[in-house]
Amino acid sequence: MNNKASASGNTSGRVLTFKRDIPQLRAARRRIWVYLPPGYENSGLRYPVLYMHDGQNLFDPKTSHCGAWGVGRILDGLYRKKKTPGAIIAGIDNGGSKRWDEYSPWGKADGTGRCSGGKYARFLVEDLKPLIDEKFRTAPGRENTGIAGSSLGAIISFYAIFRYPDVFSRAGVFSPYFRFALADAKALVKRARLPGGLRVYMDVGTKEGEPKEAYLKDTRAMAAVLSGKEGVTQRFVVEKGGKHNEKAWARRFPAAFLWLFGGTGE
Repeated sequence: MNNKASASGNTSGRVLTFKRDIPQLRAARRRIWVYLPPGYENSGLRYPVLYMHDGQNLFDPKTSHCGAWGVGRILDGLYRKKKTPGAIIAGIDNGGSKRWDEYSPWGKADGTGRCSGGKYARFLVEDLKPLIDEKFRTAPGRENTGIAGSSLGAIISFYAIFRYPDVFSRAGVFSPYFRFALADAKALVKRARLPGGLRVYMDVGTKEGEPKEAYLKDTRAMAAVLSGKEGVTQRFVVEKGGKHNEKAWARRFPAAFLWLFGGTGE
């Protein structure tokens, strides 16, 4: 593993990276980022895990073409303010030109074809989660396992929590691109048999997408569906003036994280 960021005292976490094959997606090999919270080495604690997509956009602006969320910096700040005891983040790089295929569990934007999102979700459940639980001091139960992403990453996160509610009980769904898959997503929720205890944070900005307010309309429609689904607790946030970019998602991430994992102050 490569240590990408060293700990600074006991109030900064560190980020490790390694490469992992995705057998479900033939010949795919991806970089995995693992954020370990402040004090991880000596605390003896087990930590909840949040799996996140578009890993190259989460921590390091040098690996992102559109800006980074700064997830490590955000979580370090929450730790210093005593709002969270910490969490492990596992970020998976996207496949570049294959991103749509890998993050859509249904079809393409034009309604044709069948994409590989289901296979990617299987990789998370069958390969990556067992590896993370083996290599790091996790709290492996579903009640301590979440998944989050933005845009298409939000779509695959939404899919994963309703397809595998026995694995994930927390989902951060930032600016989901439901435009091409609203009917499929509604059907997924309707037929899902849930064990209860799911927490879904979903948000959208008022200045996202073309045609104007398309993201807002579709996300509101899905929020209405979730409000009537037994076993789901939802937090739906509309950010006035919010745009479809990493800066907006980073701004909303702290409150979302604290709500999903029960931190203080939210």
